[in-house]
Amino acid sequence: MREEIKRLTGLQAIDQELRTQELELAKVSARVDELQARVEQTAAELEQLKTAERESALARRELERTLAEGEVQIRNKRMRLSLIKNERELQALGHEVEVLKESNQRIEAELLARMDGSEQSAARITELSEALERDRAALKQAQKEIAGQIEEMRTRLVTRRREREELAALIDANLRQRYEMIFERRGGYAVVAVKAGTCQGCRMRIPPQLFNQIQRFEAIHFCPNCQRILYYEPNKESEA
Repeated sequence: MREEIKRLTGLQAIDQELRTQELELAKVSARVDELQARVEQTAAELEQLKTAERESALARRELERTLAEGEVQIRNKRMRLSLIKNERELQALGHEVEVLKESNQRIEAELLARMDGSEQSAARITELSEALERDRAALKQAQKEIAGQIEEMRTRLVTRRREREELAALIDANLRQRYEMIFERRGGYAVVAVKAGTCQGCRMRIPPQLFNQIQRFEAIHFCPNCQRILYYEPNKESEA
């Protein structure tokens, strides 16, 4: 059982190292991921604004065309007013002119509002374009800076994972599965020492009979409280 415990503690050391390296790799990659997400978000917003501005420009041209046609109609009707002698026709035509003027005023108001919106949109497009250019440059620089670092870390991970597989293959399958379950549930500590009769994982006292059995290394034992795999480690102070 000493060899089995030795293999388990070795496996745990590798697993802890792998966990640490994977976290470091995630942190290194996070900066690039953050910049990439920002670039994509800014590019999407910029394209949306440009599309909206193109649609708004078409709408403005249509309003300008309608407004110009309205002005022509008003001028023509005013010219006809001077030629009409019939009072009823004169009033009817005058009413048409007023209706056209009101319509043109509404069109002018909408056109001005769209022009104001276009100015704000143009300013935002410029702002986003500049931000997108900066973020793309920062992303390119970040990718360049960490490319080698990430590759080195991934190479180390591949090597250590291979070592883990080789060591794990030497451990009883059922015991290995239980170890892996405990490792995940207990924060990366599945195999712990018993010192002076105390589990170093949960700090609970081990029953004397179980403690005696652990010291003999005749079988694999588990902590009654935290279920971690236990092995005996002498208390150096008591031995001194």
